[in-house]
Amino acid sequence: MVVDAEALVIRKRLEQSLKELPPLPTAVAKVLDETNKTEPDLHRIDEIISGDQALASKVLRIVNSAYYGLSRQVTSVGQAVMILGIQQVRTITLSVGSIAAFSSKNPVDPEGARRFWEHSFATAAACQTIGHKLGVDKKSLETLSTIGILHDIGRMFIFCNFKSVYDKMVQKALKQGVSYEEIEAHFLGDNHAGIGAMIAEKWGLPEQIVHSIRWHEGPFEPTVDRALATLHLADWMHKHLYYGDDKAPVGGIDPVIYEALGLSDEVLEQIQEQVRKKVAEASQLYGMVAA
Repeated sequence: MVVDAEALVIRKRLEQSLKELPPLPTAVAKVLDETNKTEPDLHRIDEIISGDQALASKVLRIVNSAYYGLSRQVTSVGQAVMILGIQQVRTITLSVGSIAAFSSKNPVDPEGARRFWEHSFATAAACQTIGHKLGVDKKSLETLSTIGILHDIGRMFIFCNFKSVYDKMVQKALKQGVSYEEIEAHFLGDNHAGIGAMIAEKWGLPEQIVHSIRWHEGPFEPTVDRALATLHLADWMHKHLYYGDDKAPVGGIDPVIYEALGLSDEVLEQIQEQVRKKVAEASQLYGMVAA
């Protein structure tokens, strides 16, 4: 496609919006730093979260919700961290921080934002399900959960900052029968995966997370790493089952992905069934984190 004047103007606006993107809240960044360590200090995580009243309030609200069904009320962040575990605390903290970074930009379409984040939470759950089937270690499961939550932050950024452009791109993709990524690249100079990687880099996230976000839509090298392959499969599974109102066709999986993961058809069916069950949970978790 020829780059027209409209696309050039949008690209300039995009560049400026990325420059103005706020960093992750300090408490969120500190929790991520601590949970990235080989042996995270639970007491330190308690201190960080307790020092941020809004974050502490959300963690306590979530741990005391019907979602966890505990028999007694949890009154301290330290108790919550012990009950939830590192992975869940990291997920909640990162979700709160990233939702806060985008939600104020487009308050007129909460339903659209809800669909985005539910897809992100469901993808994270699917990443963990696939990771369990692959027998990956606990630390790798935490990383898979993180990249699942953040894989589409580039698309969320476009949606929040350029809503009319986003809607136009969706319609063009549907009308022309081409991928969203191709239309995004024309208007924005890169697709949502590349933009998401820029955001992750600006937030100082680990290189593996940046890399997985950047390439989750492909194309893939013959020796694609397992984290990226897991993310792509998890993303595809949720889109394939619950794509939303657009009714856009979802392409197939690159054979390279299946080869990298080495999962049989039977195991893939088991994973897909578990992903179906995780969708309702993703909706509940978004409702609590975004409240």
